[in-house]
Amino acid sequence: MSKFVSLRTTLKERLFLSLALKDLQCEILKTKKIKTLLNRVYEVDIAVKTPFGIVGFIKTKNGEFELVGDDMILAKNSKFIEQLTQKYAYHHVVTEAKKAGFNLVKETVDDSQSVRLVLRKWR
Repeated sequence: MSKFVSLRTTLKERLFLSLALKDLQCEILKTKKIKTLLNRVYEVDIAVKTPFGIVGFIKTKNGEFELVGDDMILAKNSKFIEQLTQKYAYHHVVTEAKKAGFNLVKETVDDSQSVRLVLRKWR
């Protein structure tokens, strides 16, 4: 039997969340409602069509987005939150570095999917 679950995250910035979702081939939907497999409807702040189903994000009182959805849908891709967090951090770091005057010189991804960024600031 499926049920509606929520997963805590430390994702706070909507812009970086949106960019990370796009990187993972997800589409942000115009609707603010998502359904479970049992057709129960829930209100969300951001509804997202992922390659494995529709999920949502709800902004909590402390400003963090919780990933919410049907547990059967979320179980189809258990690494999603890990990949999303990595893409979110990437966009956050690159954006803040550019604001501080750094340029992205080189980016590499190793076999374990760890990302290494080389940033440089010219004076």
